Amino acid sequence: MAQNSDSYAALDLGSNSFHLLIASFSDNKIRVIDRHKDMVRLAAGLDDNGRLSDEAQDRALESLAKMADRLRGVPRRQIRIVGTNTLRAASNAVEFMTKAEAVLGLPINIISGTEEARLVYLGVANDFAPEQKLRLVIDIGGGSTELVVGNNTPRQLESLPMGCVSFSMRYFKNGDINEKSFKKAVNAARQMIGPYVEHFRGQWQEAVGSSGTIRSIGKILAEQQLSEAGYISADGLEKLKSQVLSANNSRDLDIRGLSEDRREVFVGGFAVLYAIFEELGMQGLHVSNYAIREGIVHDLAGRLHHRDKRDDTIKQLISQYSIDEAQGNRIAALCARWLPAVAQHSTTPDQEAEPLLRWAAQLHELGLAIAHGGYHKHGAYILGNADMPGFSRQEQARLSFLVANHRRKPKPIGNPSYGVTADWPLVCLLRLACIFYRRRQAKQLPTNITLTSKDANKLCVNIPEDWLLANPLIAADLEDEAELLNKSLDIKLSIQQNQSEQA
Repeated sequence: MAQNSDSYAALDLGSNSFHLLIASFSDNKIRVIDRHKDMVRLAAGLDDNGRLSDEAQDRALESLAKMADRLRGVPRRQIRIVGTNTLRAASNAVEFMTKAEAVLGLPINIISGTEEARLVYLGVANDFAPEQKLRLVIDIGGGSTELVVGNNTPRQLESLPMGCVSFSMRYFKNGDINEKSFKKAVNAARQMIGPYVEHFRGQWQEAVGSSGTIRSIGKILAEQQLSEAGYISADGLEKLKSQVLSANNSRDLDIRGLSEDRREVFVGGFAVLYAIFEELGMQGLHVSNYAIREGIVHDLAGRLHHRDKRDDTIKQLISQYSIDEAQGNRIAALCARWLPAVAQHSTTPDQEAEPLLRWAAQLHELGLAIAHGGYHKHGAYILGNADMPGFSRQEQARLSFLVANHRRKPKPIGNPSYGVTADWPLVCLLRLACIFYRRRQAKQLPTNITLTSKDANKLCVNIPEDWLLANPLIAADLEDEAELLNKSLDIKLSIQQNQSEQA
């Protein structure tokens, strides 16, 4: 189907279902163009070693082929595909993602649990009129459950490894249901929630639930008139529990309002929600039709209209770690000025290279907050492991790689992540910019100092002769850098002295 340039697409590769949303905006509200959902049950394909079975991969790839067809016509930069709990956990995720990206023709972004929670909250928050009241948002997925408290923005986010598929498989093997297994599942969920109860207790005025499990329970209660439409009450949940435990197997669940495609994983998801109600002392929650895909669409639209959450995260890190912001911005500006010289040799797509370099420049001294010695390693570790709202795991790995290599001997990626390659032209650019501003001078580098690159292994810095004579320490640093790059990366850096001109 044909879409126009105003359309956005979010594809959520969840542990239970794959969801596609294609939408545009009208008065800052989502207008749905197309939706598609497949119950893939990806999490059900994980074996005891965390390996995704061939059967589960085949189900997923068959679904993605349909999704790819529906994505035709949406501008590539306005599509975002995210992988959540199962793709975070699968030991052979790289194998699957290689095949999946070949089918889609687009990259898959693996996101952390807290980033998943943020996107869920962003989606659900846009389903309600903006208010000052604090909300608790609950999303029960196939492999994880997200709990978020906030108002217009999230304040507290947690992602817990419990979901409708994982709990159904773990505590209700072969679909068998009894009071003992139900109690065991509820207690396990309460144990996971327990450490966070004090963080959330009394912190919200309204509770909202999203996801298939919660919408399914809401539909059942409304159809049986056990709760008002769009609401799940504690009393209604208790009455539904009796219906669940009256069956001996999930195949035998005779619950009015329960859809056939939800039956197999219903009891696991129900146990998780029941435990949340018990542990948090909840009396009820509203049901939202919005979820992570609506959040992805809002987040993506923000990126393309100068409201990028990643920029906010960078600013927060600069403040939190007391980074010299002026120095970072000077280096970032020089990187942006010289980027066209190496862009054709970079392995990073053009639209990603500029912000990636800018963020790396702004954060390259992050590790100084820990120790001066080896600060590039400390900074790289933080960037590779911190929760960074707005960033995928691959984006964090690329940023970490640049910061790790902005000084000293360049080192290859130690534990490569899927979709992350060693982009040495960008590394060289950042290293050179750091050399030229090592003295932290406020004055901008003269415009007649330029960088050229004939191929990926050759760089040439053109410098006026009198400027080089006036800056002997930078000249010495450049000579050392040329030797190091040649020895470590087989990259030839030459320094071309030009006749002096007025900058």
